[in-house]
Amino acid sequence: MINRRPTQYCYKYLRCRRCFIYFFCYFILALIIQSLRCDAFISHQNHDHHRTSRRNASAAEKQPDSAREEPMDEFAIRMKEAQLVEKLLLDALEKVKKMKRNKDSVLPPYKLFPHVRQCNAALATFGDSGDFTRALRLFTQMRKSASLFYMISRDSENRQLEHHHSLSSINLIPVPPKPTLVTYSTLMSRAISLRKPRVALRLWRLLQTQPNFYTNVVSQKRRDGRIANATLSSYTDPSTLRKLEREESAIVPDVIFCNTLMNAYAKMGDYKAAKAILNSMLGAKGVPTHEGIPKVKPTAVTYNTLADACKVAGELGAALDVPELMISQSEATGNKKLLPDLRTYTTLISTVARKSMDKQETRDIRSGGEKDPDMAFALLNRMTHEGIVPNGVTYSALIDVCRRCNRVDLALNGLRIMLKQKAKTNLASANFTKRPIYHNRPLQNEAGAWTAAINACGKAGRTDTAIRLFRTMQKIGVKPNSFTCACLSDCLLKSTPIRINELEEVLQYMKEAGLVPSEVMYTSLMGVALELSQKGTRITKDGLQVQLIDNLSIESEDTTTEAIFLFKQLMRSLLTQTEKEDMILKVFLVFQEMKNVGMLPDVAMYNSLLRACAVTGNLERAQSVLRRMEMDGIVPNRGTLKEAMTLAKNARRSDFALNVWESLHKKTTDTVPLQPNVSVEMMSDLMNSYVSELQQTSNHDERIVIHREMMSLYQGFISRLEEFELHATFDEIASNLTFLLAALKAAVSCEHHSEVIEEKVRSRELACEIVGFEIFQNEHHSDIDRSGKKAIQLATNWLYAFEIT
Repeated sequence: MINRRPTQYCYKYLRCRRCFIYFFCYFILALIIQSLRCDAFISHQNHDHHRTSRRNASAAEKQPDSAREEPMDEFAIRMKEAQLVEKLLLDALEKVKKMKRNKDSVLPPYKLFPHVRQCNAALATFGDSGDFTRALRLFTQMRKSASLFYMISRDSENRQLEHHHSLSSINLIPVPPKPTLVTYSTLMSRAISLRKPRVALRLWRLLQTQPNFYTNVVSQKRRDGRIANATLSSYTDPSTLRKLEREESAIVPDVIFCNTLMNAYAKMGDYKAAKAILNSMLGAKGVPTHEGIPKVKPTAVTYNTLADACKVAGELGAALDVPELMISQSEATGNKKLLPDLRTYTTLISTVARKSMDKQETRDIRSGGEKDPDMAFALLNRMTHEGIVPNGVTYSALIDVCRRCNRVDLALNGLRIMLKQKAKTNLASANFTKRPIYHNRPLQNEAGAWTAAINACGKAGRTDTAIRLFRTMQKIGVKPNSFTCACLSDCLLKSTPIRINELEEVLQYMKEAGLVPSEVMYTSLMGVALELSQKGTRITKDGLQVQLIDNLSIESEDTTTEAIFLFKQLMRSLLTQTEKEDMILKVFLVFQEMKNVGMLPDVAMYNSLLRACAVTGNLERAQSVLRRMEMDGIVPNRGTLKEAMTLAKNARRSDFALNVWESLHKKTTDTVPLQPNVSVEMMSDLMNSYVSELQQTSNHDERIVIHREMMSLYQGFISRLEEFELHATFDEIASNLTFLLAALKAAVSCEHHSEVIEEKVRSRELACEIVGFEIFQNEHHSDIDRSGKKAIQLATNWLYAFEIT
């Protein structure tokens, strides 16, 4: 007994110890799992918007076209993040200002600022959107926050900063985003793209004044005695500059920044400053160099930018030195990427026959005359002999040179050379077909070459040739763009007489292709239309009566004048513009200009106004247009009703379409009631307007009224199909799932919620009638929502029960 008791106590002790060890291991494991869950949650929060975007995109692919929502594109996501960065930085700046006002020398115990990379991305996004002023404001906030923060933190103690949890996906840091080389490079490139090169140069001068710019850092070290005068030249070595950049956080321009700065000079035509930057990058001695540019290895983009500067300045002689410089540098470094490429020769060809910006300076003899295109063809032969294949941009530059030299024959010859090259390429390809050899594989930007040829013919007065080129390029598979149509329309409007028939062809093509007139084309059409309305169709030229326009093909019953025709075509072409607010403003401006000159618009003009209102969903303007039609005595037609249906759908106002419908029945033409030509598509639009109204209200009584109107619309349309001789058949109705499903939902809802027995019976009979269409017999309706499938199932059960009884 004496020996057993210690043994029992020992076992109890061991069991307690073992339980404690198990509990401790379990506790540690739970902590690890919780930590992993927290990390996963933070990662989920940081990338939630990316997954949401992908999920919305996949869901949109599964939805039908009628219910599909436009997924947020990449630029919209970038803009949203940029706005968030701007707000976070502004809030942090306000907190720093408050600390400075309170004279608080202690830093806040949390992170405030977005990272400089995120700020640089926001600058790029604002610049790409065209809002460069907003980008400059963000840049100013970055510099101001850095300045104020370091003034406060100069005497503060170092302390561990805790993370301030933000609801955003932006990772915050405890220090302000101090502008870096990428910041200045991003701003400068966006300023250049927005045609503000002088702003880019001001940013460059601002960068040179920063204390952390490498020249200022070297000067400060020299004043402090950390470097001797004899070793000052060693800081121009690239490896030494990289070391200075790492250790001193100095800003040292790289090749991308140098190319951006050179591009700013190129846009201004300052080829000498661009050449000085290249000399500084090469470390050349005894030639003009640019201050602040270190020794950096240039790329092909550097030399091409220099050639572009010579092109803007009109200095062909200086531009011809660029290929030689590229060849010599390629041989010296063994880098074949520095050899002249397609862009180099295209820029050189475009430089030929340009006027010099500096009239007082003596031009290089190699620049040649301003009316001699021989150098352009010589450069084309040189690039083909070097194995470089020209593209459409190259031939466009060549033809444009011939236009500047007033040599239309050589311009057409350049177009023929392009077609021969295209035919040769297609013959050598394996995909040979029976079609003509110049039909296959259009060159890159080939439409630009055809546009340049049309423009050259138009400037020389060869209107018939320009028209033939426009028709030929369509036959061989090259689609004219908006610039092509603008050049040809300008040629047709400036010809005597004005070629209205061909202009109608161009405007009709633009309407079918969805092309929007440019600002120049819009102004030209407006000016010619106003001139026609004031001068008539004949003018006096050299003492003779000259017809201002050619014969216009108009139907005998149409009284449209030539000026109204131009106004009408201009309004129709503007309706394809994607910018809605700009589109409706221009359409109404054209209409108002026509009214100002005393011309009476017809019903087609008013229908164009209604279409503009329908696209933008502007109900008030549409009602004003209808009132003006009634005041002017214009009788609405079927097109008026169609636009009213579309507007009712977009504005979610079915009562507007019904009012137009009733007004059409009241109008008479020669005492004969107007019977509108209603299609199933128009009725479907009206039905969708009812559906949109249902989504806006949750009131039970209002929904019942809308359901009754939807049932009445369906029954009235079916019953009057033969009475009014509507251009719709039962086959078209039976194949329109949207129209039938909306009516079926309305009937099922009325049967379920109505308190009147007779209405319940009528609704059930109507639902059985609709569900009897063959389109509902298919059991697999992937494009029908849950409520639609439930309505189909209920109506099917009622139909089976009715057949059994």
